[in-house]
Amino acid sequence: MLNLNFRYLLFILFASQILGLKAQTPLTITNHWMFIGVTVSHQETSHNVQGIIDTGASICLIDSTFAVDSCHIKIALSNATIGNTSGKRINSFRINLDSISMGDRVYSNVCCYVVDLAGRLKQYAPKFIIGGDVLKRDLWGFDLNQNVMKRYETVPANIKRTLSWKNHEDYSDAALNSIYFEGKISGKKTRVFFDTGSRKNELPEYFKVLPTKKIEIESANIADKLTLKEEKLCENTPVEIAEDKYLVNFFITSKAINKYPRINTDFLLGKIFLLNYKKKCLYILN
Repeated sequence: MLNLNFRYLLFILFASQILGLKAQTPLTITNHWMFIGVTVSHQETSHNVQGIIDTGASICLIDSTFAVDSCHIKIALSNATIGNTSGKRINSFRINLDSISMGDRVYSNVCCYVVDLAGRLKQYAPKFIIGGDVLKRDLWGFDLNQNVMKRYETVPANIKRTLSWKNHEDYSDAALNSIYFEGKISGKKTRVFFDTGSRKNELPEYFKVLPTKKIEIESANIADKLTLKEEKLCENTPVEIAEDKYLVNFFITSKAINKYPRINTDFLLGKIFLLNYKKKCLYILN
């Protein structure tokens, strides 16, 4: 009887975990970016590609060459403009994809901007970028230790820390679906832009943090082509968000490029974190 009760208890514990956790998808970290497999479907064609998880993008982006050659999307004259996270705007083409699939989720009629990613990012260009408009539809978790992405039905009970954020509802100059933490960098209060689509952590020069060295690094974004530049690096810069303290390597930028500091997932390496867009919280589970 005791053995049966023990087995029943194990079954209940296992079932509760399964109900809370619905899907796992392999996650690849390359050049500080998080890639997952995504299926892009449009006009009776479907293609499996690696897409970047990008909290800095308001909505999804698709490479123009991939859109035309593989997805058979007919691009006419530009019908929209899109800005990079520094405010520079370029002409684009806005469409609604039939669907995209990630994990066990299928999202239909997905708004997407067509952008010449290959022309600007060259060898680093993804075919697809998953923006906040899709990420906010479910509770997605990212295990940067086991390198998997997971979808949760409910917020798990084992939350160690909560990092609250603000967005376009709180800041008039913030882009749609953006994530801003409030914290300190080198003791200076600031808001911090959380941008998983950024290859670098960037700190405006007005913080007056002295660089530790200069290095050459390739830089690009959706508006500017890939170039090799010498940039100033500030190593092990103290960052405080909520009650947490981190040491982050920042590249120095001008205020014209970044009005506020920008961080990617570097400070979360080895962690398991969840994005809850409804509650505007990032949960850390370990």
